[in-house]
Amino acid sequence: MLMIENGRRFVREAGALPALTRIGLLLMVVAGTFDVVVHLAAGEHAGHHGFGPEHAAHLLGVVGMVLVLAGVVTFGVRRQLRRAAAKPGGLDPNAHR
Repeated sequence: MLMIENGRRFVREAGALPALTRIGLLLMVVAGTFDVVVHLAAGEHAGHHGFGPEHAAHLLGVVGMVLVLAGVVTFGVRRQLRRAAAKPGGLDPNAHR
């Protein structure tokens, strides 16, 4: 029962995340799964020559991390701008308050 409640809470809180962050998290999950499958299917380690599936999986993971960070930063900047606009005087730093 506790797992079901935690799962529902996770889904509810994940809905509050910025869209860019959710896309980045999803991409990281896909990249991690792809990376595990590639490493398991590769068998013996033959080296890293050229751009292969291993590098593609790692690149997807990095892109996912960048998207998560971009979503968090964008959300923070928008939140600060909304707060500043709600103050008397708006965004003007020289406004008399």
